[in-house]
Amino acid sequence: MVHIGANLIHSRALLWWLCCCCWLVVPPAVGLENLLTSFEFRHGYVYPTSVTVAEGEVIHLRLLVPMQNGDQCVYREPGSPVDIDVHARDEESAARRRQRNVNEEGTIQRILENECGIRVNPVQQRDAGFWRLTLVRGAERIRGVSMVDVIERPSVPEVGIGGAASVTTLDEISPARTEYCYVQRQGAPSGSQMQNAVPMHERCQLPLSSTDPTGAGVWSVIAGVQGQMREMTYGIQIENKDEQIITTLHREQDYHVLSCHLRYTQLMLKFCRFLRLADGFGLNVIPGIGTSRYGYIGAGFERNECGLEILEPDGLDRGVWKCLLGYGDESITKVSGAIVDNSDTTLPLAIIGRDEMVAAQNDTTVSLQCNANKPIDYCWFRGPHGQFYSLSERLSEENADGHHWYSGISLAMGDCGLGLAAITEHEHAGRWQCYVGNGRVSALEVSAGFTVRVSPTQMIAAVDTIEATQGFPALLGCESIPRGTPLQYCRFVTPTGEAFSLNENVTSDRPVLERYYSNPNHDQTRGSCSLVIASVRTEDFGQWVCAGKIDGHATEHIAQLTVHNRDETDEPPEEPGPTGETLSAASIVGMAIGAVALVGGAVGLGFWQYRKRLHRQASAVNAEIQMGDMRASRRRISVISSESGSSTNSTPDRRIMQLSL
Repeated sequence: MVHIGANLIHSRALLWWLCCCCWLVVPPAVGLENLLTSFEFRHGYVYPTSVTVAEGEVIHLRLLVPMQNGDQCVYREPGSPVDIDVHARDEESAARRRQRNVNEEGTIQRILENECGIRVNPVQQRDAGFWRLTLVRGAERIRGVSMVDVIERPSVPEVGIGGAASVTTLDEISPARTEYCYVQRQGAPSGSQMQNAVPMHERCQLPLSSTDPTGAGVWSVIAGVQGQMREMTYGIQIENKDEQIITTLHREQDYHVLSCHLRYTQLMLKFCRFLRLADGFGLNVIPGIGTSRYGYIGAGFERNECGLEILEPDGLDRGVWKCLLGYGDESITKVSGAIVDNSDTTLPLAIIGRDEMVAAQNDTTVSLQCNANKPIDYCWFRGPHGQFYSLSERLSEENADGHHWYSGISLAMGDCGLGLAAITEHEHAGRWQCYVGNGRVSALEVSAGFTVRVSPTQMIAAVDTIEATQGFPALLGCESIPRGTPLQYCRFVTPTGEAFSLNENVTSDRPVLERYYSNPNHDQTRGSCSLVIASVRTEDFGQWVCAGKIDGHATEHIAQLTVHNRDETDEPPEEPGPTGETLSAASIVGMAIGAVALVGGAVGLGFWQYRKRLHRQASAVNAEIQMGDMRASRRRISVISSESGSSTNSTPDRRIMQLSL
């Protein structure tokens, strides 16, 4: 805008000058042969034709035609119809000086004896406008017009105590209307370094480097600004502050406001998401768009503010939320976030969303997650063999030691994840423990345990060993790695070598080999393959193979599992031989009667225990299958969003069938 305004002013001044020149006599110094190329003809006889000056400074205006004996130089101020002689000392000039409220020396002075020019000192706001200089030489009139734009005196950016401003590395440190700038750390040798340095153009920036990446400390700034001849010199105190998200919460009876403000960055907000942890309900928060209950509130993405306004908050709204902010420029997008606790009561620090069992393929990269419901200061893991894994947000996969790293968005979001470069069964399979800590909530850490199972392939058995009883049903299964990866098909191989595939057509009414059929609760599109044995036989005991072809893979993957006979026991030790002593007939008869009674009692007790165990096993299998039905039924309930919040919608599952035994 400054350059556009200056060009416009220059054009107007040039037109005015051309109008004046229509009746002026061209001075002898300018010949007709040089008329089109002369500086005076192209730029005017006054110099400069336009000037931008800060209030309180001094301006010099003059005509480019030298004065001769007998010439007269007059000027006219902006808005005045009167020409004033530069060399006059008459009453009119004195009155003019008194009108400007200045001392006897005046503010408008001539420059040199042989020039038609003036010096205005100091410049005030009322001096803005068109100034006219006229050289009178007999009957000739040589005039020039100059446009003066008076601006406010520039100031240093928020100079603090002792001439040092406390700013961050990303704040603006340039004065207004900066033309050039030098920035040098205080304490460093000046002189030759400043003389040889290349000035920055139009703004001041910290000359950061790999050896000084943050710029923390005290710096000296020397800047040349528009409208002022004297350079500006000041100091700044740089505080190194990392990007961070400040959260606020405001609650009224009929509305709540949850806000996340991104600070200490020059990057601009691109998107904002609020996630309700109670049910996973998410909102894409956009300025100007909302529902009947949810809407954006804040100063705009341009100021890196994202707030969620909730009207008539319900029970689920009064809980823990996460805000995720995406920000960046044309070349980069970063994601960070924070937790906003909108609960009515203070919740204790807890670990949420944890898997009891994690399946992984041997020698592959895996992430173990252990997230909290509050911001955490730190987190760490303990492996099955006592290994310690300490984590930090700065320990990323790019700068890790190649073995483990932090996996998550930020500790402020309660995210704690351990990334392992190559998981192995020997080192990592077994029982794990994770720990999170927040000193502002409690000095005690919170921990949780989970199991890691490692498979040599991308298929893993649900259970390595299945305890079964002959004549009763059993449930076998395997699933893909990563969990949920779709299967194109799945099949089983029995211990005797019988092989068959499973699909939705293999049901209890149409079993394979009269007793094998698909578990109605498994779903191959989600990577699950499960088999029901209606009645276990002797040939079912032993090692089974569960195989499946994962979508996108050239070959299938297999997992091995064992069906073990629950009733199978070790051979009893042999009875010791006779001692050689002779027993009487009465002793033999007594022993025989006692043995018969003992055997009879043992048989009765054993039969009762056998029936009880069979009943317990049958009940366990039935309960397992019924629980599977219930889980499938629960999976049919999904949460959807509407204008009034979240609601439930029941979707029938056509593949659910009654399992009869």
